[in-house]
Amino acid sequence: MRYEDRNDLLRPGYLALESGIVRHADGQVTIAALTRMPRVRAKMVHWWFGWLGGTEWYRLWHPVDHLFSDWEGRVGANYWGASHLVHETLGGDGEIHKLRIHFRDPREVFDPQGYGALDGIAVCGRPGSLERPVNLGHMTHFVRNTDYGCEMRTRFWLGDIHSQTAGVTLPEEVRRDVRTQVLTADFCTRLHRHAIEEMGYLSDLLPVLYRQVTRDPTF
Repeated sequence: MRYEDRNDLLRPGYLALESGIVRHADGQVTIAALTRMPRVRAKMVHWWFGWLGGTEWYRLWHPVDHLFSDWEGRVGANYWGASHLVHETLGGDGEIHKLRIHFRDPREVFDPQGYGALDGIAVCGRPGSLERPVNLGHMTHFVRNTDYGCEMRTRFWLGDIHSQTAGVTLPEEVRRDVRTQVLTADFCTRLHRHAIEEMGYLSDLLPVLYRQVTRDPTF
């Protein structure tokens, strides 16, 4: 599925791609990962992004790949409209990726009526570079409650290259060059693996951490 088809996630059941990588003819890429999270609820995932702070907190999420964390523009626990500034590897070796992930209100991303009926939450953002004023596309961690906890359906829609500066349009030549340079087969494979690993860590971490910090015992 492409970003234009994102509202398909609101439908019951599953889609043809729930875990894997699809490279489209125009150079854009869809990366999907499915994580089942026993004893975790969607409210806990939403809380996590509002609670998550600096590097010590970030390393809990992936002790190998996650190297640095800070925030820009976050007010209290509201991460919508804020940017998460991170350094991470994808596999513990090789390049250190320095990223700016700008979080958005999910009702601006998905059909508001359909999203309002969801028993869950979506964490939506624009992943981009900390070193260049460029966004690489779109992402969501789409979380649905289940009888055992919840499940997270992660999607990275990469290749819709656009400027981080409002009102600036990048030439297609620049957009094409960024796709070629960044969205290599190795990068996409590593990102897919990283998404599976970090959400696995989060699944193990959240049931206890959430209750310890919030004192909320409800499921």
